[in-house]
Amino acid sequence: MGLVITVFPAQLQTGWMHGGKINRLMRVEGAHDSTSKDLESFAAESDLKQIEIGHQCGQDGQMGHVIGMPAQSDPSQMDSECYPALIVPAIGTWPRFDSPLRLGVMASGTGTNFEALHNAIACGDLDAQINVLVVNKAGCGAHDRAERLGIHCELRDHRLFASREEMDHDLVRTFQNEGVEAVVMAGWMRIVTPVLIDAFPGRLLNIHPSLLPSFKGMDAIGQCLSSGVTVTGCTVHEVLNDVDAGPIVAQAAVPILSDDTRERLSRRIQVQEHRLLPWATALAGQRWRTAAATQG
Repeated sequence: MGLVITVFPAQLQTGWMHGGKINRLMRVEGAHDSTSKDLESFAAESDLKQIEIGHQCGQDGQMGHVIGMPAQSDPSQMDSECYPALIVPAIGTWPRFDSPLRLGVMASGTGTNFEALHNAIACGDLDAQINVLVVNKAGCGAHDRAERLGIHCELRDHRLFASREEMDHDLVRTFQNEGVEAVVMAGWMRIVTPVLIDAFPGRLLNIHPSLLPSFKGMDAIGQCLSSGVTVTGCTVHEVLNDVDAGPIVAQAAVPILSDDTRERLSRRIQVQEHRLLPWATALAGQRWRTAAATQG
């Protein structure tokens, strides 16, 4: 099965290299360097550097960090590469609401996507507030980030519940008590049940490290490397009962390089997750608020 990507708004200029005709890519939404580069050099480029959990505040292409709230780097974010990426729908004007979206966030690991949401809120792009973070592992990175950022965090150890449904009933009560209108699974490594899904119909988001519907489930990055595809990425989607099967909100495409390892590709996808999740949350928020206004 082939994948065809039409890039808008990309600007191409015809040129010549090594005696052959090539197109020069003048601009791609999401590229770190807006200067003219050959497509060939984009694929080969390997500008290794340490990357913080940043959010591009204001105009796309200008990396912004909130003064006084620097993101802490961790080993999973080291040696990320500059390369072109395509986000669809393209990042544009961030929607504003009568009152900020009231979010609950769920995380199991390092919490980098959780902090990306916080950064987008703090710099004024994502019109939202995080009412509560729920983690299921004591002492995980997400919990540490919440403490540093001053965000209320609650632990729900899944091993202490008799069933997934019992845990999800507790999660629903927690989110309702905190006045949450929508929930974002930002690296939640547990399958949720209809108990939670039905409590937030169409308002439960998940981020997955592949271009769904390809490579669902566990080890999506390993799956794509084994398959031989040349493009992968990440997807934000609504959560349904079937795993990784809900309606797609937004996606970011990431090229797979010839010398990629699981770790290198994972780092580059993670950089795009940090850009995609806040934007997709804003887009979904538009739908949530429009639907609520229509229902009266």
